[in-house]
Amino acid sequence: MKKIIYLFSFLISLSLVSCESFFDLKPHDSSPTSDILTNVKDAQTMLNGVYARFMSSSSYGKNLTVLTDIMTDASLAASGFTNQMGYMYAWNIQPGVSEVSGLWSNHYGGIYNCNFLINNIDNLEGDLDEINRIKGEAFIGRALLHYNMVRHYGKTYKASSAAEDLGVPYITVNEIGAPRRNTVEDVYHNLIEDLEQALDLLPANPSADNVTFTSHFANGLLARVYLDMKDYDNAITYASEVIDNSGCILAEGEAFQNMWLRDFSNEIIWKVGYTETDLGSAPGYNFGNRNNTSTLPQPDYIPADWLLNLYDVNNDIRFTTYFTYGDTGHGWPSFMVSKYPTNPTFPFTQGMNMPKPMRLAEMYLIKAEAHAMQDEDQEARDALDVLLTARIGNHNGIGAVGDQLKQFIFEERIRELIFEGFYYHDLKRLGLGFERSPQENTSAANDLKILGDDYRWQWPIPTSEINGNPNIKGQQNPGY
Repeated sequence: MKKIIYLFSFLISLSLVSCESFFDLKPHDSSPTSDILTNVKDAQTMLNGVYARFMSSSSYGKNLTVLTDIMTDASLAASGFTNQMGYMYAWNIQPGVSEVSGLWSNHYGGIYNCNFLINNIDNLEGDLDEINRIKGEAFIGRALLHYNMVRHYGKTYKASSAAEDLGVPYITVNEIGAPRRNTVEDVYHNLIEDLEQALDLLPANPSADNVTFTSHFANGLLARVYLDMKDYDNAITYASEVIDNSGCILAEGEAFQNMWLRDFSNEIIWKVGYTETDLGSAPGYNFGNRNNTSTLPQPDYIPADWLLNLYDVNNDIRFTTYFTYGDTGHGWPSFMVSKYPTNPTFPFTQGMNMPKPMRLAEMYLIKAEAHAMQDEDQEARDALDVLLTARIGNHNGIGAVGDQLKQFIFEERIRELIFEGFYYHDLKRLGLGFERSPQENTSAANDLKILGDDYRWQWPIPTSEINGNPNIKGQQNPGY
């Protein structure tokens, strides 16, 4: 594996490490590896620090779950909204905006922990299966963190230009320095390599645990990566591996609703495992959802009419689970997003439910899209039929073919995955833009039009990194 020097955001566990001259001094308070990682328990503690990163509002706590979809035409700013996430909603995306810098520092902090484990855990004595498990989870963590980064700060993977398009620094060794951005092709190559190494280390049939990374999650992430790369055969292979061998099943009826209310379901491949003591970020907070309280919601963002009209409102369990209609604290009734209705375990944090970055439903959608893109329409319809049967029950079947089928799959991804952070990236990877249509009781930036080639689909490299890393200073994304 290539050796790449670590960058401006230098963190360990959950604490920042300070230094006076970042590029040429060893941090004053750094500790020898032998003092930090003495046994398998220490390694697990450091791995827990990686998982904690995903709870942050800069990660799945908000930005990777609802922020990006809020940035699209799927939702509109309500009259009286507080302007939270307002800069990003209005596409006033600047290098100093907190969402831009927060994602960067949060993820590279997690990457530091992953690298520390990967590069040092083999020196420990202890149960080899446990050591391999921790190392395998660290490889997945490193891959997922870099994957999230390249999708935001880099261009969409295109075989014709990936070798030249700039991605993000892919960090595998923790050394103070000034790395340059790797190409998108390099990043995706390293993602696959890390995930394959994880599969070599993790048990093929892990115990049922959807709050930690498993071989099933690694296979699912590979399916995602290959779909991005338009390697449809591999996307089908890895999605099918999860469908056939993970033991996960699609939730139906009340069980589907319970998956969102109580965060429990055999459909979940991986969720961010909040506990009642984690009073942190709440994905549903800005949708104004509340539980066990008489206070009226005051949503900052409400769903667009076109989104609501995508559903079979009388039969689709997703419609009644994801949206509710009622009075708002703004003085007018409206449909509101209720996908994060507040888990009763977290009654004092509005809209706090565990983000579910990977569910079995996505694997059926990947399989359907990959087949359709290869003109294997019947296989695509077969995959969709399984999902629709779980969500709608008896339905009229899918008669679409060709481009109509591809459009159906695109819309089905919206119906299933909206406000989980997928729609924004689907628009980006497919080169599509959007245009918001103002509605009654909506406010600023609701007539925004973003073309598919707008430079802002690539977020800027944060100001802190530009100022602190001379090699990245000349690699800022165009337009900023």
